[in-house]
Amino acid sequence: MPHTRWSARFLLVGFVLTFIAQGYCDAAKKNKDRKFPTLDQVLQPEQAKEDLAILRKALEEGHPGLYLFTPEDDFDKKFEQTHQSFDRPMSLREFYLEVAPLVEKVYCGHTYFDLPPKLLKSLRQEPPLFPLPLAFRNARTYLDHTNTEIPLGAEITAIDGMPMNQVLAKLLPYIRSDGYNVTLKYRQMEDEFALHYFLFFGRKERFQVEYVPFGSEKKMIKEIQAVAAKKLEATLIDRHSGLGKLKKYKLGMIERGIQLFSMNSFDFGLNKKGRQKYRSFLQENFAAIEESSGTDCIILDLRQNDGGYVGNDSQLFSYFAQDTFRDVALAEVKSLKIGVKEHLARDQFPKMLERLLAKEFKPSADGRLLMIDEKNRRWKPNKKAFDGHVFALISGWTHSGGAVFCSYLMNNDNVTYIGEETGGGHATFTAGNMVLYDLPNSRCQLEIPLILYENYRGEKTFPKGSGIRPDHLVTQSQKDLINNFDTVMKFALQLAQEKRRGGNHQEENQFRPLAIPP
Repeated sequence: MPHTRWSARFLLVGFVLTFIAQGYCDAAKKNKDRKFPTLDQVLQPEQAKEDLAILRKALEEGHPGLYLFTPEDDFDKKFEQTHQSFDRPMSLREFYLEVAPLVEKVYCGHTYFDLPPKLLKSLRQEPPLFPLPLAFRNARTYLDHTNTEIPLGAEITAIDGMPMNQVLAKLLPYIRSDGYNVTLKYRQMEDEFALHYFLFFGRKERFQVEYVPFGSEKKMIKEIQAVAAKKLEATLIDRHSGLGKLKKYKLGMIERGIQLFSMNSFDFGLNKKGRQKYRSFLQENFAAIEESSGTDCIILDLRQNDGGYVGNDSQLFSYFAQDTFRDVALAEVKSLKIGVKEHLARDQFPKMLERLLAKEFKPSADGRLLMIDEKNRRWKPNKKAFDGHVFALISGWTHSGGAVFCSYLMNNDNVTYIGEETGGGHATFTAGNMVLYDLPNSRCQLEIPLILYENYRGEKTFPKGSGIRPDHLVTQSQKDLINNFDTVMKFALQLAQEKRRGGNHQEENQFRPLAIPP
Protein backbone atom coordinates (compact mmCIF):
# COMPACT_ATOMS: atom_id res chain seq x y z
CA MET A 1 0.00 0.00 0.00
CA PRO A 2 1.15 3.55 -0.59
CA HIS A 3 3.42 4.68 2.20
CA THR A 4 2.79 8.43 1.83
CA ARG A 5 0.08 9.14 4.43
CA TRP A 6 -2.55 11.86 4.25
CA SER A 7 -0.28 13.72 6.67
CA ALA A 8 3.34 12.86 6.05
CA ARG A 9 5.31 10.71 8.48
CA PHE A 10 9.02 9.98 8.39
CA LEU A 11 11.26 6.92 8.49
CA LEU A 12 14.45 6.10 10.35
CA VAL A 13 17.40 6.65 8.02
CA GLY A 14 20.67 4.89 8.70
CA PHE A 15 22.92 7.15 6.66
CA VAL A 16 22.45 10.57 5.13
CA LEU A 17 23.03 11.03 1.42
CA THR A 18 23.42 14.59 0.22
CA PHE A 19 23.71 14.95 -3.50
CA ILE A 20 22.58 16.78 -6.65
CA ALA A 21 20.52 14.69 -9.06
CA GLN A 22 22.42 14.00 -12.27
CA GLY A 23 22.99 11.40 -14.93
CA TYR A 24 19.39 10.31 -15.42
CA CYS A 25 18.23 12.72 -18.16
CA ASP A 26 17.94 9.98 -20.77
CA ALA A 27 15.79 7.81 -18.50
CA ALA A 28 13.59 10.82 -17.74
CA LYS A 29 13.03 11.49 -21.47
CA LYS A 30 12.10 7.86 -22.07
CA ASN A 31 9.62 7.83 -19.20
CA LYS A 32 8.08 11.14 -20.25
CA ASP A 33 6.42 9.58 -23.27
CA ARG A 34 5.14 6.50 -21.46
CA LYS A 35 1.39 6.08 -21.17
CA PHE A 36 -0.13 7.24 -17.89
CA PRO A 37 -0.84 4.09 -15.81
CA THR A 38 -4.40 3.12 -14.84
CA LEU A 39 -5.80 0.41 -12.61
CA ASP A 40 -7.45 -1.17 -15.65
CA GLN A 41 -4.38 -1.39 -17.87
CA VAL A 42 -3.73 -4.99 -18.87
CA LEU A 43 -0.61 -7.02 -18.15
CA GLN A 44 0.05 -10.14 -20.17
CA PRO A 45 1.09 -13.24 -18.19
CA GLU A 46 4.73 -12.94 -19.29
CA GLN A 47 4.80 -9.28 -18.20
CA ALA A 48 3.40 -10.03 -14.76
CA LYS A 49 5.85 -12.92 -14.33
CA GLU A 50 8.79 -10.74 -15.38
CA ASP A 51 7.90 -8.08 -12.81
CA LEU A 52 7.48 -10.71 -10.10
CA ALA A 53 10.87 -12.22 -10.94
CA ILE A 54 12.57 -8.81 -10.73
CA LEU A 55 10.86 -8.06 -7.42
CA ARG A 56 11.93 -11.41 -6.02
CA LYS A 57 15.53 -10.99 -7.13
CA ALA A 58 15.72 -7.49 -5.64
CA LEU A 59 14.42 -8.77 -2.30
CA GLU A 60 16.65 -11.84 -2.22
CA GLU A 61 19.82 -9.98 -3.18
CA GLY A 62 19.35 -6.89 -1.02
CA HIS A 63 16.95 -7.30 1.88
CA PRO A 64 18.97 -8.20 5.01
CA GLY A 65 15.95 -9.41 6.99
CA LEU A 66 13.93 -11.17 4.32
CA TYR A 67 13.59 -14.36 6.35
CA LEU A 68 13.36 -12.89 9.85
CA PHE A 69 9.69 -13.77 10.22
CA THR A 70 8.82 -15.90 7.17
CA PRO A 71 11.12 -18.91 6.52
CA GLU A 72 12.84 -19.14 3.15
CA ASP A 73 10.97 -22.32 2.21
CA ASP A 74 7.64 -20.61 2.86
CA PHE A 75 8.66 -17.65 0.74
CA ASP A 76 9.74 -19.94 -2.09
CA LYS A 77 6.32 -21.62 -2.05
CA LYS A 78 4.48 -18.29 -1.98
CA PHE A 79 6.50 -16.91 -4.89
CA GLU A 80 5.94 -20.07 -6.90
CA GLN A 81 2.18 -20.03 -6.20
CA THR A 82 1.97 -16.40 -7.28
CA HIS A 83 4.00 -17.11 -10.40
CA GLN A 84 1.66 -19.97 -11.34
CA SER A 85 -1.41 -17.77 -10.79
CA PHE A 86 -0.24 -15.39 -13.54
CA ASP A 87 -1.72 -17.62 -16.25
CA ARG A 88 -4.01 -15.09 -17.92
CA PRO A 89 -4.07 -11.38 -18.81
CA MET A 90 -4.74 -9.32 -15.71
CA SER A 91 -5.30 -5.71 -14.78
CA LEU A 92 -2.77 -3.63 -12.88
CA ARG A 93 -5.20 -3.62 -9.95
CA GLU A 94 -5.30 -7.43 -9.94
CA PHE A 95 -1.49 -7.58 -10.12
CA TYR A 96 -1.20 -5.24 -7.14
CA LEU A 97 -3.72 -7.23 -5.10
CA GLU A 98 -1.75 -10.41 -5.72
CA VAL A 99 1.74 -9.08 -5.05
CA ALA A 100 1.25 -6.64 -2.17
CA PRO A 101 0.28 -9.31 0.43
CA LEU A 102 3.29 -11.36 -0.68
CA VAL A 103 5.67 -8.46 0.01
CA GLU A 104 3.91 -7.85 3.34
CA LYS A 105 5.11 -11.30 4.45
CA VAL A 106 8.54 -9.72 4.92
CA TYR A 107 6.88 -8.13 7.98
CA CYS A 108 9.02 -5.03 7.68
CA GLY A 109 7.65 -1.57 8.30
CA HIS A 110 10.28 -0.08 5.98
CA THR A 111 9.62 -2.35 2.98
CA TYR A 112 7.11 -0.93 0.52
CA PHE A 113 5.32 -2.19 -2.56
CA ASP A 114 3.40 0.64 -4.22
CA LEU A 115 1.31 1.37 -7.25
CA PRO A 116 2.95 3.70 -9.82
CA PRO A 117 3.46 7.18 -8.29
CA LYS A 118 1.37 9.07 -10.87
CA LEU A 119 -1.48 6.62 -10.40
CA LEU A 120 -1.27 6.99 -6.63
CA LYS A 121 -1.44 10.75 -6.97
CA SER A 122 -4.59 10.52 -9.07
CA LEU A 123 -6.19 8.07 -6.63
CA ARG A 124 -5.70 10.58 -3.84
CA GLN A 125 -7.68 13.19 -5.74
CA GLU A 126 -10.18 11.73 -8.17
CA PRO A 127 -12.10 8.52 -7.44
CA PRO A 128 -15.21 8.27 -5.25
CA LEU A 129 -14.24 6.82 -1.86
CA PHE A 130 -15.87 5.69 1.36
CA PRO A 131 -16.58 9.03 3.07
CA LEU A 132 -16.46 8.32 6.81
CA PRO A 133 -13.37 8.83 9.02
CA LEU A 134 -12.98 5.75 11.20
CA ALA A 135 -11.24 5.05 14.49
CA PHE A 136 -10.21 1.56 15.59
CA ARG A 137 -10.29 0.87 19.30
CA ASN A 138 -10.26 -2.50 21.05
CA ALA A 139 -10.82 -4.36 17.76
CA ARG A 140 -13.96 -2.30 17.07
CA THR A 141 -14.68 0.37 14.47
CA TYR A 142 -16.15 3.75 15.40
CA LEU A 143 -17.26 6.82 13.47
CA ASP A 144 -14.69 9.57 14.10
CA HIS A 145 -16.31 12.80 12.92
CA THR A 146 -18.89 15.22 14.28
CA ASN A 147 -20.48 16.23 10.99
CA THR A 148 -21.61 13.18 9.04
CA GLU A 149 -24.86 11.34 8.39
CA ILE A 150 -23.99 8.87 11.17
CA PRO A 151 -23.57 10.05 14.78
CA LEU A 152 -20.13 10.52 16.32
CA GLY A 153 -18.84 7.42 18.07
CA ALA A 154 -21.37 5.04 16.54
CA GLU A 155 -19.94 1.56 16.09
CA ILE A 156 -19.73 0.61 12.41
CA THR A 157 -20.64 -3.08 12.28
CA ALA A 158 -20.86 -3.76 8.53
CA ILE A 159 -20.42 -2.17 5.10
CA ASP A 160 -22.56 -3.42 2.21
CA GLY A 161 -23.59 -6.42 4.27
CA MET A 162 -20.06 -7.54 5.14
CA PRO A 163 -19.19 -7.51 8.88
CA MET A 164 -16.32 -5.17 9.73
CA ASN A 165 -14.14 -7.95 11.10
CA GLN A 166 -14.30 -9.62 7.67
CA VAL A 167 -13.66 -6.34 5.85
CA LEU A 168 -10.57 -5.66 7.95
CA ALA A 169 -9.31 -9.23 7.56
CA LYS A 170 -9.24 -8.63 3.79
CA LEU A 171 -7.55 -5.21 3.98
CA LEU A 172 -4.95 -5.58 6.75
CA PRO A 173 -2.58 -7.76 4.64
CA TYR A 174 -2.00 -4.71 2.41
CA ILE A 175 -0.56 -2.60 5.24
CA ARG A 176 3.03 -2.80 6.48
CA SER A 177 4.19 -3.51 10.00
CA ASP A 178 7.27 -4.74 11.87
CA GLY A 179 6.94 -8.41 12.79
CA TYR A 180 3.59 -9.92 13.65
CA ASN A 181 1.97 -7.10 15.60
CA VAL A 182 -0.99 -5.23 14.14
CA THR A 183 -1.09 -2.00 16.14
CA LEU A 184 0.70 -0.04 13.41
CA LYS A 185 -1.64 -1.54 10.82
CA TYR A 186 -4.71 -0.24 12.64
CA ARG A 187 -3.22 3.21 13.10
CA GLN A 188 -2.43 3.41 9.39
CA MET A 189 -5.84 2.03 8.53
CA GLU A 190 -7.42 5.07 10.17
CA ASP A 191 -5.80 7.20 7.46
CA GLU A 192 -5.93 4.76 4.55
CA PHE A 193 -9.15 2.74 4.96
CA ALA A 194 -11.04 4.35 2.09
CA LEU A 195 -8.26 3.88 -0.45
CA HIS A 196 -7.65 0.25 0.57
CA TYR A 197 -11.39 -0.42 0.40
CA PHE A 198 -11.54 1.10 -3.09
CA LEU A 199 -8.60 -0.95 -4.34
CA PHE A 200 -9.89 -4.24 -2.93
CA PHE A 201 -13.65 -3.98 -3.54
CA GLY A 202 -13.65 -1.69 -6.57
CA ARG A 203 -15.47 1.51 -7.44
CA LYS A 204 -18.73 2.22 -5.59
CA GLU A 205 -20.91 5.32 -5.70
CA ARG A 206 -22.92 4.48 -2.57
CA PHE A 207 -22.39 2.40 0.55
CA GLN A 208 -24.85 0.71 2.87
CA VAL A 209 -23.49 1.21 6.37
CA GLU A 210 -24.74 -0.77 9.35
CA TYR A 211 -24.08 0.87 12.70
CA VAL A 212 -25.08 0.98 16.37
CA PRO A 213 -25.31 4.44 17.96
CA PHE A 214 -23.55 4.92 21.29
CA GLY A 215 -25.80 3.92 24.18
CA SER A 216 -28.06 1.80 21.97
CA GLU A 217 -28.20 -1.89 21.12
CA LYS A 218 -30.29 -1.46 17.99
CA LYS A 219 -28.57 -1.81 14.64
CA MET A 220 -29.40 0.82 12.05
CA ILE A 221 -28.67 1.05 8.34
CA LYS A 222 -27.83 4.19 6.39
CA GLU A 223 -27.06 4.52 2.69
CA ILE A 224 -24.37 7.13 2.15
CA GLN A 225 -22.84 8.72 -0.94
CA ALA A 226 -19.18 8.30 -1.86
CA VAL A 227 -17.03 11.44 -1.92
CA ALA A 228 -14.10 12.47 -4.07
CA ALA A 229 -10.73 11.50 -2.65
CA LYS A 230 -9.62 15.14 -2.41
CA LYS A 231 -12.65 16.02 -0.28
CA LEU A 232 -12.09 12.98 1.94
CA GLU A 233 -8.55 14.15 2.63
CA ALA A 234 -9.89 17.36 4.19
CA THR A 235 -12.46 15.37 6.19
CA LEU A 236 -9.75 13.08 7.59
CA ILE A 237 -7.69 16.06 8.69
CA ASP A 238 -10.79 17.40 10.47
CA ARG A 239 -11.60 14.12 12.23
CA HIS A 240 -12.91 14.36 15.81
CA SER A 241 -9.86 12.67 17.37
CA GLY A 242 -7.39 14.69 15.29
CA LEU A 243 -4.50 16.22 17.17
CA GLY A 244 -3.85 19.09 14.79
CA LYS A 245 -0.32 20.19 14.05
CA LEU A 246 2.00 18.85 16.73
CA LYS A 247 5.29 20.31 17.86
CA LYS A 248 8.10 17.84 17.34
CA TYR A 249 9.06 18.12 20.99
CA LYS A 250 7.66 19.94 23.99
CA LEU A 251 8.32 19.80 27.73
CA GLY A 252 6.45 21.42 30.58
CA MET A 253 5.21 20.86 34.12
CA ILE A 254 1.78 19.29 34.63
CA GLU A 255 1.84 19.76 38.37
CA ARG A 256 4.46 19.94 41.07
CA GLY A 257 7.00 17.16 40.62
CA ILE A 258 5.60 15.84 37.32
CA GLN A 259 6.79 16.94 33.87
CA LEU A 260 5.10 16.11 30.57
CA PHE A 261 7.59 15.57 27.74
CA SER A 262 5.97 15.08 24.33
CA MET A 263 8.52 13.67 21.87
CA ASN A 264 6.54 13.41 18.63
CA SER A 265 9.33 12.96 16.08
CA PHE A 266 13.06 12.51 15.64
CA ASP A 267 13.01 14.22 12.26
CA PHE A 268 14.49 17.72 12.45
CA GLY A 269 15.81 17.88 8.90
CA LEU A 270 19.42 17.76 7.82
CA ASN A 271 20.32 21.35 8.46
CA LYS A 272 22.66 22.32 11.27
CA LYS A 273 20.19 24.83 12.70
CA GLY A 274 17.52 22.18 13.35
CA ARG A 275 19.96 19.82 15.07
CA GLN A 276 21.43 22.59 17.19
CA LYS A 277 17.99 23.75 18.27
CA TYR A 278 17.21 20.19 19.43
CA ARG A 279 20.49 19.91 21.35
CA SER A 280 19.90 23.27 23.03
CA PHE A 281 16.35 22.25 23.96
CA LEU A 282 17.62 19.12 25.71
CA GLN A 283 20.50 20.88 27.46
CA GLU A 284 18.41 23.76 28.76
CA ASN A 285 15.39 21.76 29.88
CA PHE A 286 17.24 18.96 31.62
CA ALA A 287 19.49 21.51 33.33
CA ALA A 288 16.35 23.27 34.56
CA ILE A 289 14.89 19.97 35.81
CA GLU A 290 18.08 19.19 37.73
CA GLU A 291 18.30 22.66 39.23
CA SER A 292 14.69 22.64 40.39
CA SER A 293 15.25 19.41 42.39
CA GLY A 294 11.50 18.94 42.53
CA THR A 295 10.77 16.71 39.55
CA ASP A 296 10.25 13.08 40.55
CA CYS A 297 8.47 11.83 37.43
CA ILE A 298 8.47 12.47 33.70
CA ILE A 299 5.56 11.37 31.55
CA LEU A 300 7.27 10.77 28.21
CA ASP A 301 4.70 10.74 25.40
CA LEU A 302 6.01 8.77 22.41
CA ARG A 303 2.64 7.80 20.95
CA GLN A 304 3.06 9.85 17.75
CA ASN A 305 6.78 9.24 17.26
CA ASP A 306 7.45 7.14 14.17
CA GLY A 307 11.09 8.02 13.83
CA GLY A 308 13.44 10.38 12.06
CA TYR A 309 17.18 10.65 11.65
CA VAL A 310 19.52 8.26 13.38
CA GLY A 311 21.37 9.69 16.38
CA ASN A 312 18.57 11.95 17.55
CA ASP A 313 17.08 9.06 19.50
CA SER A 314 20.46 8.21 21.06
CA GLN A 315 21.04 11.82 22.02
CA LEU A 316 17.75 11.96 23.89
CA PHE A 317 18.42 8.68 25.67
CA SER A 318 21.71 10.03 26.98
CA TYR A 319 19.52 12.20 29.25
CA PHE A 320 17.83 9.09 30.65
CA ALA A 321 20.66 6.51 30.46
CA GLN A 322 21.94 4.78 33.58
CA ASP A 323 25.09 3.43 31.94
CA THR A 324 27.21 3.69 28.79
CA PHE A 325 25.36 2.54 25.69
CA ARG A 326 25.72 2.28 21.92
CA ASP A 327 23.54 3.29 18.99
CA VAL A 328 22.76 -0.35 18.23
CA ALA A 329 23.75 -3.77 19.50
CA LEU A 330 24.58 -4.80 15.91
CA ALA A 331 24.12 -3.59 12.34
CA GLU A 332 24.49 -5.84 9.29
CA VAL A 333 24.01 -5.74 5.53
CA LYS A 334 23.45 -8.61 3.13
CA SER A 335 25.75 -7.29 0.44
CA LEU A 336 28.02 -4.35 -0.32
CA LYS A 337 26.65 -4.31 -3.86
CA ILE A 338 23.25 -3.04 -4.94
CA GLY A 339 21.42 -5.75 -6.86
CA VAL A 340 19.27 -5.49 -9.98
CA LYS A 341 20.72 -2.05 -10.80
CA GLU A 342 19.10 -1.97 -14.23
CA HIS A 343 15.68 -1.64 -12.59
CA LEU A 344 16.48 1.04 -10.04
CA ALA A 345 14.19 4.05 -10.10
CA ARG A 346 15.46 7.39 -11.29
CA ASP A 347 17.52 9.47 -8.85
CA GLN A 348 19.00 6.37 -7.25
CA PHE A 349 22.79 6.47 -6.86
CA PRO A 350 24.01 2.90 -6.39
CA LYS A 351 27.74 3.60 -6.83
CA MET A 352 27.73 6.31 -4.18
CA LEU A 353 25.72 4.08 -1.87
CA GLU A 354 28.08 1.15 -2.43
CA ARG A 355 31.06 3.33 -1.50
CA LEU A 356 29.36 4.33 1.74
CA LEU A 357 28.48 0.74 2.59
CA ALA A 358 32.08 -0.34 1.96
CA LYS A 359 33.29 2.26 4.46
CA GLU A 360 30.75 1.33 7.13
CA PHE A 361 30.64 -2.48 6.88
CA LYS A 362 33.38 -5.13 6.83
CA PRO A 363 33.36 -8.96 6.76
CA SER A 364 33.48 -10.60 10.18
CA ALA A 365 35.21 -13.86 11.02
CA ASP A 366 32.06 -15.82 10.19
CA GLY A 367 31.60 -14.02 6.86
CA ARG A 368 28.83 -11.64 7.90
CA LEU A 369 29.01 -7.99 6.81
CA LEU A 370 28.88 -6.07 10.09
CA MET A 371 29.15 -2.38 10.90
CA ILE A 372 32.67 -1.52 11.99
CA ASP A 373 33.06 -0.67 15.64
CA GLU A 374 34.00 2.99 15.25
CA LYS A 375 30.81 3.70 13.28
CA ASN A 376 28.61 2.41 16.11
CA ARG A 377 28.81 5.36 18.47
CA ARG A 378 29.31 4.81 22.18
CA TRP A 379 27.43 7.23 24.47
CA LYS A 380 27.83 8.10 28.13
CA PRO A 381 24.96 9.22 30.34
CA ASN A 382 24.68 12.99 30.23
CA LYS A 383 25.70 14.79 33.41
CA LYS A 384 22.15 16.15 33.59
CA ALA A 385 20.55 12.71 33.09
CA PHE A 386 17.20 12.29 34.82
CA ASP A 387 17.13 9.62 37.54
CA GLY A 388 13.48 9.83 38.60
CA HIS A 389 10.69 7.60 37.29
CA VAL A 390 9.70 7.64 33.61
CA PHE A 391 6.23 6.75 32.39
CA ALA A 392 6.59 6.05 28.66
CA LEU A 393 3.38 6.34 26.63
CA ILE A 394 3.44 4.14 23.52
CA SER A 395 1.13 3.25 20.63
CA GLY A 396 1.06 1.60 17.24
CA TRP A 397 2.43 4.82 15.76
CA THR A 398 5.57 4.39 17.89
CA HIS A 399 7.71 3.01 15.10
CA SER A 400 11.22 3.11 13.65
CA GLY A 401 13.31 5.61 15.64
CA GLY A 402 10.48 5.97 18.15
CA ALA A 403 10.56 2.23 18.86
CA VAL A 404 14.36 2.24 18.92
CA PHE A 405 14.25 4.86 21.66
CA CYS A 406 11.75 2.72 23.59
CA SER A 407 14.15 -0.20 23.29
CA TYR A 408 16.89 1.93 24.90
CA LEU A 409 14.56 2.52 27.83
CA MET A 410 14.36 -1.26 28.30
CA ASN A 411 17.88 -1.01 29.76
CA ASN A 412 16.58 1.06 32.67
CA ASP A 413 14.94 0.01 35.93
CA ASN A 414 12.92 3.21 36.31
CA VAL A 415 10.57 2.99 33.30
CA THR A 416 6.90 2.00 33.08
CA TYR A 417 5.31 1.55 29.64
CA ILE A 418 1.65 2.54 29.23
CA GLY A 419 -0.66 2.33 26.21
CA GLU A 420 -0.58 -0.23 23.40
CA GLU A 421 2.17 -2.32 21.80
CA THR A 422 4.58 -0.31 19.67
CA GLY A 423 4.35 -0.62 15.90
CA GLY A 424 8.13 -0.96 15.71
CA GLY A 425 9.81 -4.23 16.67
CA HIS A 426 11.42 -4.58 20.07
CA ALA A 427 14.46 -6.60 19.00
CA THR A 428 15.48 -6.73 15.34
CA PHE A 429 14.31 -4.66 12.39
CA THR A 430 15.44 -3.50 8.96
CA ALA A 431 15.76 0.14 7.92
CA GLY A 432 18.70 2.40 7.07
CA ASN A 433 19.57 3.20 3.47
CA MET A 434 16.72 2.51 1.09
CA VAL A 435 16.80 1.58 -2.58
CA LEU A 436 13.81 2.08 -4.87
CA TYR A 437 12.98 -0.10 -7.88
CA ASP A 438 10.62 0.48 -10.81
CA LEU A 439 9.11 -2.71 -12.20
CA PRO A 440 9.22 -2.37 -16.00
CA ASN A 441 5.75 -3.57 -16.99
CA SER A 442 3.40 -2.70 -14.16
CA ARG A 443 5.53 0.33 -13.19
CA CYS A 444 4.82 -0.52 -9.56
CA GLN A 445 7.57 0.38 -7.14
CA LEU A 446 9.43 -1.65 -4.54
CA GLU A 447 11.50 0.02 -1.82
CA ILE A 448 13.94 -2.06 0.21
CA PRO A 449 15.93 -1.18 3.35
CA LEU A 450 19.53 -2.37 3.27
CA ILE A 451 20.51 -2.53 6.95
CA LEU A 452 19.45 -4.97 9.64
CA TYR A 453 19.65 -3.61 13.18
CA GLU A 454 19.56 -5.31 16.54
CA ASN A 455 18.30 -2.91 19.17
CA TYR A 456 20.37 -2.05 22.21
CA ARG A 457 17.68 -3.22 24.61
CA GLY A 458 19.16 -4.82 27.72
CA GLU A 459 17.99 -8.22 28.94
CA LYS A 460 14.23 -7.65 28.80
CA THR A 461 12.52 -9.27 25.86
CA PHE A 462 9.15 -10.10 24.32
CA PRO A 463 7.91 -12.84 21.97
CA LYS A 464 9.47 -12.91 18.52
CA GLY A 465 7.83 -10.51 16.10
CA SER A 466 6.24 -8.31 18.74
CA GLY A 467 6.80 -4.68 19.50
CA ILE A 468 7.48 -3.37 22.99
CA ARG A 469 4.47 -4.35 25.03
CA PRO A 470 3.16 -2.03 27.73
CA ASP A 471 3.28 -2.81 31.42
CA HIS A 472 -0.25 -1.39 31.51
CA LEU A 473 -2.39 -2.00 28.44
CA VAL A 474 -4.65 1.06 28.30
CA THR A 475 -6.82 1.92 25.32
CA GLN A 476 -9.53 4.45 24.67
CA SER A 477 -13.13 3.33 25.16
CA GLN A 478 -16.01 4.29 22.89
CA LYS A 479 -17.22 6.84 25.44
CA ASP A 480 -13.75 8.31 25.86
CA LEU A 481 -13.40 8.64 22.08
CA ILE A 482 -16.66 10.60 21.92
CA ASN A 483 -15.55 12.85 24.79
CA ASN A 484 -12.01 13.25 23.42
CA PHE A 485 -10.80 11.93 26.77
CA ASP A 486 -7.11 10.97 26.71
CA THR A 487 -7.42 7.72 28.65
CA VAL A 488 -3.74 6.82 28.41
CA MET A 489 -2.53 10.21 29.62
CA LYS A 490 -4.98 10.24 32.49
CA PHE A 491 -3.88 6.79 33.60
CA ALA A 492 -0.21 7.80 33.42
CA LEU A 493 -0.85 10.88 35.53
CA GLN A 494 -2.66 8.75 38.08
CA LEU A 495 0.38 6.45 38.33
CA ALA A 496 2.76 9.37 38.57
CA GLN A 497 0.77 10.89 41.42
CA GLU A 498 0.68 7.56 43.23
CA LYS A 499 4.41 7.17 42.67
CA ARG A 500 5.10 10.56 44.20
CA ARG A 501 2.97 9.70 47.22
CA GLY A 502 4.73 6.36 47.55
CA GLY A 503 1.43 4.51 47.30
CA ASN A 504 0.11 1.76 45.08
CA HIS A 505 -1.72 2.62 41.87
CA GLN A 506 -5.34 1.71 41.46
CA GLU A 507 -6.56 -0.87 39.01
CA GLU A 508 -6.83 0.18 35.38
CA ASN A 509 -10.00 2.12 34.48
CA GLN A 510 -10.72 2.82 38.18
CA PHE A 511 -8.85 6.10 38.36
CA ARG A 512 -10.51 9.43 39.05
CA PRO A 513 -10.73 12.08 36.30
CA LEU A 514 -7.81 14.50 36.39
CA ALA A 515 -7.20 17.79 34.66
CA ILE A 516 -4.50 17.75 31.97
CA PRO A 517 -3.34 20.87 30.18
CA PRO A 518 -3.79 20.72 26.37
